[in-house]
Amino acid sequence: MSDAVADSADALNGRPAEGGVVDAPEGSATRRRILRIALTLMSQRGVSGTSMRDLASAAGLNVASLYHYFPSKRELLESVLVEEGFVPVEAPVPVGTDAPESETNLAQVLADILVSMFDVEEFVRLMVGEAMREEATARSVGAELFSSFQAAIEDWVRTHRPDLDERADASAVARMLCAMVVGIFVLHASGVISDDEDDLTALAVQRAREAAHILSPPE
Repeated sequence: MSDAVADSADALNGRPAEGGVVDAPEGSATRRRILRIALTLMSQRGVSGTSMRDLASAAGLNVASLYHYFPSKRELLESVLVEEGFVPVEAPVPVGTDAPESETNLAQVLADILVSMFDVEEFVRLMVGEAMREEATARSVGAELFSSFQAAIEDWVRTHRPDLDERADASAVARMLCAMVVGIFVLHASGVISDDEDDLTALAVQRAREAAHILSPPE
């Protein structure tokens, strides 16, 4: 019997774990441990190469218990995303610089996004690599992730930089900024720019300020 078939068989009708149903509150230590192990295994083997049975074994659980926490591999991937803290863009708190406030706020948003991507690099590498290999689940989750990411930037631009929306349309600005952020991450992931943590933070701030200055309101 293949892993996939065995996994499905164990999960039919929500079959309970040996010894009863596992209590799986959202913040449980076991759930967080499963997510950490899942990220490690998937980074090593890929999404399609990591079965739920593999994950259950590595976590010291039976498959039915694992399915109680995560009914599908898609939900597992989405939960890894949340656990890693990759959240939508929020309006920034202005930082003290001599730049105009509108320019400063945009620079801070972009810098925060870049730093957050560097912070969850292992997950982003996993999702991008699996999507490029056309792994269906990763591609679907990744598409939703970037769609949400772009929509968050678009909403921020419309709310905080209406001048950009009038000049170029917020959706076009959001697409450009998303492409810039992804491009910088790819440069880092491919080894073109330094992997030193302090340097990456400085780079994120520098690139964010450059983009914000280019998009500053006309005088």
